[in-house]
Amino acid sequence: MSEILPIKQRALGDQVAHELRRMIITGRYTRGTSLVEGHLAEQFNLSRGPVRDAIKTLTAEGLIDTNRRSATVVGLSVQDIDELFSLRESMERLALEIALDKNRPGLTARLQETLEVMRTAAKNHDPEAFTAADLEFHSVFYSTAEHRRLEGVWAQYRPTIEMLLLASNERYEDLQPSVAAHELLAGLIGAADPEQVFGELHSHLDNARRRLRQRYLEQ
Repeated sequence: MSEILPIKQRALGDQVAHELRRMIITGRYTRGTSLVEGHLAEQFNLSRGPVRDAIKTLTAEGLIDTNRRSATVVGLSVQDIDELFSLRESMERLALEIALDKNRPGLTARLQETLEVMRTAAKNHDPEAFTAADLEFHSVFYSTAEHRRLEGVWAQYRPTIEMLLLASNERYEDLQPSVAAHELLAGLIGAADPEQVFGELHSHLDNARRRLRQRYLEQ
């Protein structure tokens, strides 16, 4: 029993982190907002443990600043978005390079599977499912590369990037252009022309960065 309880609490902490992350990234909690464990625990109808875990997670992601007495929302700026995407491109380029060398047929097959999910989500006008499939598409690079530490860094920042993309995708009625962009990238990966692949990867991620950056400038 003692081994099960921490897992349950951690799962609750992840759920609290997800909700707080959403509130921060969508601007409902603005920069400088104080987050009090006791008050949040009451709002979520939980003990302080999961809230404390959530605050630690979001502190590691750079969304919250903590000291001994309080936790304060830092949020995201356009500079943070630039940093996230420069880091993301560096990691994805390395992961994709390894994956192409290690198992290109497996990589391309799994990308096609995620594209099918993306097409269905776009057809159903489901931005949440579409965003999850979008991030899964890019996560295939890491899992195929089988580089545990690289995948671990991606896992740390994936939730923030996913929430950013979801907030953006919810504004678009037509997600087909994004499907087409992923189909293009997958096609080039299948052809395995490194120059074209990495050039398109840069354009693909930079377009996303500029779209998210513009959204924050408009807030």
